[in-house]
Amino acid sequence: MVRVISQDGVESRVPKDVLDKARIATFNKRPSTPQAQDWVDEVAKATLAIEAQHEPRDRARKQKDLESFNRACAAFALDLVQHSENEAAHGFAYRPFDRTELSFTLVSETHFEQITKLWLVCGWIDVSGFIDTRLDWNGKVHDDGKSRVRRYRATPSLLEHALQFGLTPSNVHDHFNVDLSKTDIIQFRRKRTNNSGALHRGKRVRLKGPDVDAQRTKIERLNRHMQAHDYSLDDTPMIRRLFNCVDRPGFDFNLGGRLYCLSEDAWMEKSKEERAQILIDGQATVEIDVRASHLSILYALSGEELDLHQDPYAIGNYPRDIVKKIIVTAIGAGRMPRQWPRKFNDEYEEEDGWKPKDRYVLKDLVAMILLRHPVLENLETDVLDWANLQFEESECFLSAMLSLHEEHGVPSLPVHDSLIVRAQDAEVTEEVLKGAYYDRFGFYPTLSRS
Repeated sequence: MVRVISQDGVESRVPKDVLDKARIATFNKRPSTPQAQDWVDEVAKATLAIEAQHEPRDRARKQKDLESFNRACAAFALDLVQHSENEAAHGFAYRPFDRTELSFTLVSETHFEQITKLWLVCGWIDVSGFIDTRLDWNGKVHDDGKSRVRRYRATPSLLEHALQFGLTPSNVHDHFNVDLSKTDIIQFRRKRTNNSGALHRGKRVRLKGPDVDAQRTKIERLNRHMQAHDYSLDDTPMIRRLFNCVDRPGFDFNLGGRLYCLSEDAWMEKSKEERAQILIDGQATVEIDVRASHLSILYALSGEELDLHQDPYAIGNYPRDIVKKIIVTAIGAGRMPRQWPRKFNDEYEEEDGWKPKDRYVLKDLVAMILLRHPVLENLETDVLDWANLQFEESECFLSAMLSLHEEHGVPSLPVHDSLIVRAQDAEVTEEVLKGAYYDRFGFYPTLSRS
């Protein structure tokens, strides 16, 4: 159980597994209708009145600072109302108190702290104590250490205040727009580091210049195209591009570069069965996958072509899922593994009731894989590995998505090596996606629909 603080310091307890279901507050939306503007004006006015009464300032804010504070109040309040619909999390949202991350939003670190304190006083917000978590920006669990993140929830008082202006959790999307200039749609991180056996995400870094601006412009284009369509998701989908290993020699915006879900309803984290239920513009969808994408790209970069007439993961009498895991591990490390992947045996036993290491010799399995796919010997840590292959793949998908939007009027949702599109657009999507791979590598990938 985790402690939750409400108005006047009243405490309650909420199960941690409930708080783990919270989604991130993006702090990136502005009012787009008169009634929304009227509401956020009243929210800011009431917040300033509480401040004057309980935390009086020595000097009044300058006009520019006042406008910034008001925008922060609006973005914060909107997220609280919007997330109150998340019943699984009891209406809580989460937000890391991180200066760098917050600098890309409408709520600065200072505003975040001030507003939280003032809204506790007036009874508009409940705040959890710090809890240990391994959730990243998108809510995905990583083995990269733990951070301390609070959860935040609108109280009935704030929800009633919004209702007086006709705003409810189910209609706020109609009254607010995403401010792309205050949305963290491009990220850069250093190489991943290994500390005491645990792999940590690379440290976030800031890059500036025309190349960064060009990347941002491209992702802004894609997001605007995506937002022109309707999706059966709780939030309008948004995309971030993440470049990795910026401290690797020779980095030229050519490492990582994967597209990630930035919106609150993370379709990439849904199961394949759940993704199959997504509608785009009210129409049924299909998911188009590139078969063995990274392995195919590795072959192409090595001047060869992967023969996909046979299953590339069907090797000897070894289970397919074990072979695939070893190949994925090799690509991630930039070399074939010398020991079983961390946690793999325990996790496999949980699912299948036995450990691969008890039945197979890893050295023999690796030898069989290399006999089938000798290009895997071309892998080299920090020279040719996951970061290179992710970039090459992401360039194909980004090119295909922009082409589909701008030349064919076809919307799509990416899932790393697949695209979700309307069923009626499957044929043109396959044609464009195959063309993107051929233009970049000189081969047509094998695709499948589900």
